[in-house]
Amino acid sequence: VATLTHARKAIGAGADGLVLLTAGAGGLTRWLNPFAFVRALRAEYDGPLVMAGGMTDGVALRAAQVLGCDLGMMGTRFIASRESLAADAYRQMLVESGIDDVLLTRAFTGLPTSMLLPAIRRAGLDPATLDETVTPPTAAQLWGGSSHGGESDGPKRWRDIWSAGHSVSGVRAVQSVDALVAEVEQEFHRAAA
Repeated sequence: VATLTHARKAIGAGADGLVLLTAGAGGLTRWLNPFAFVRALRAEYDGPLVMAGGMTDGVALRAAQVLGCDLGMMGTRFIASRESLAADAYRQMLVESGIDDVLLTRAFTGLPTSMLLPAIRRAGLDPATLDETVTPPTAAQLWGGSSHGGESDGPKRWRDIWSAGHSVSGVRAVQSVDALVAEVEQEFHRAAA
C-alpha cells in the first residue's frame, strides 16, 4: 500500500498484513516518508507491517523495527546479487551508482518510478527531455508493457532502462545472497546493541 487510504481499504478487506511502499523504493514508488507513514498507520493498526523503500542495510532494517515494522523488504540490494536474474551490466551499474543516480520520473510508466540515470543515458536518452506527461497506456506503447512488450523498436523499460531504489547507495559489490544476508544480519545486530 502506498497511502493511509490504501492501507485502510486493505485492512477493511481483511488483509493479514501490509507492505508499505514508501519514498525511496525502486521501480514504481510513492512519496510518503517511511517514518511518518509507519507511525500514522501504527496509531490505528496492530497487524504485521513490512517497510519497502530505501532499505539500504541492517541499520535501516533495525530502524524499521524501532518504528514499529515487523519486517523490511530489500529489492535493489538483491538485484545486485550473483543469484539474481539481472543482466551482468545491470548488476555492475548498481555497484557503480549512488543515490544521486536515481531519477524519479513518470516517463517510462506514466506513474512515479525510480530509474537509473546511467541506464537512461546508456539507452541514448537525455533525462532532461523525458516526457513527464505520458499516461500508463502511452508509456506501455513507447517503452514496453513488460520486459518483452511494447510496440516501438527502441529501448524497453526494465529490459534496457533499469530501475533502482535509494538503497543503491548501499550496493558496493556483486555478492552472493548468503554473503549479503550475513552482512545485513551483522549490521542489524550491531545497530540493536
